[in-house]
Amino acid sequence: MLGVIKLDFVNSMVVSLPSSKVLTYGWNFGSMLGMVLGFQILTGTFLAFYYSNDGALAFLSVQYIMYEVNFGWIFRVLHFNGASLFFIFLYLHLFKGLFFMSYRLKKVWVSGIVILLLVMMEAFMGYVLVWAQMSFWASVVITSLLSVIPVWGFAIVTWIWSGFTVSS
Repeated sequence: MLGVIKLDFVNSMVVSLPSSKVLTYGWNFGSMLGMVLGFQILTGTFLAFYYSNDGALAFLSVQYIMYEVNFGWIFRVLHFNGASLFFIFLYLHLFKGLFFMSYRLKKVWVSGIVILLLVMMEAFMGYVLVWAQMSFWASVVITSLLSVIPVWGFAIVTWIWSGFTVSS
């Protein structure tokens, strides 16, 4: 009986899966997104072993990864190029959904947009991780845009900054 249940589950996920009548290469972007995401998690975990998030040590820890850690330079290069590749696949996946009118499936579309916003927030945090002067001021400007939200804006900005100014 248990084998029949497992086979029914596999059948519903593989054989009876609803798909478009016109399967093109565009339908591969979701699986490529998953592959690149797994790659990003692996390289990001490796980089996190050696990264220090202190404001004074962040740049030095990146230098340490680049020059002292075995193959650290290639993990860093793969990680930031993988991030660009991830967003290319993400937008191609989104445009494929627009092209095939997937926005008609409300629950699927809204969950995809929520995932898109979460990924964009995560990318912003990765951008400001290494506190170079340009990313510091970019984070101040971008997060200050949230202060225009009535009533809660200033509190949200203070919460994101962990105080009244961006700091360590």
